[in-house]
Amino acid sequence: MILNWFSQKPSEGENKITIEDEKRIVDYIKEWLPEILAIPEIQTIITFEQVVSYFKSDKPQNSAIRTGVTIRQSHAEGQLLIQIFLDQYNQIMCRPDGSPYGRQLVARNLDRKLSNAFGSNYFTYVQLKDINPKSDRVDQDVFSQFGDLLRDLLRLPEVIPLISYDDAMKYFVGDRPNDSRIKKGALLRKPHPQGYHIVQMFLNQNDDLVCDSLGRPYGRQFIAREIDEELQECFADKDVIIVQ
Repeated sequence: MILNWFSQKPSEGENKITIEDEKRIVDYIKEWLPEILAIPEIQTIITFEQVVSYFKSDKPQNSAIRTGVTIRQSHAEGQLLIQIFLDQYNQIMCRPDGSPYGRQLVARNLDRKLSNAFGSNYFTYVQLKDINPKSDRVDQDVFSQFGDLLRDLLRLPEVIPLISYDDAMKYFVGDRPNDSRIKKGALLRKPHPQGYHIVQMFLNQNDDLVCDSLGRPYGRQFIAREIDEELQECFADKDVIIVQ
């Protein structure tokens, strides 16, 4: 149950989040909390930089997004943190099915900077307008190209100690669905508090995701604490590998 939510006082030029906004946001989050992507493993500590980094790297490709909100709640193992996105009218940014963009995680501790940002409150936010340099907008995060479909691979990605080149290639060969549209495999990586978020998917000849009869993409996703040297060399300075 979520209780006692209060906002920080906004600085000049920011969207003012009112008490009414807070109540509306919290009521919506309470309803949709089970649908918000969860990091399964409890974090020893979450830092202010990690919170802001998430808002930068996982900001949905929607020009209306202006604010990133972080809400905290007491939890038996520490604190539950919920991160979501708001538009210029302080409305929660949601997918077509009504579920909010964002994530939730449990952390045993907050670093000093994040604790200071909350103060004695349970609600803090950061303005996201123009948060990404213009040079970054041309080469957008490859994960954003697949948007909502990634949510349908697995609700809670598992955590494994290591992903190796051999393991990744064996999956493409041994777990390839019996679908004639499949021509390639795609291996994506993304920084994650526990290591790397890894996604393996199957593509057609036009590099589009291949989905099953229910519209769900074939593939898997998981968190790997480490990537072996051979796979690191294949990625080089990129975040996606296409396997023909």
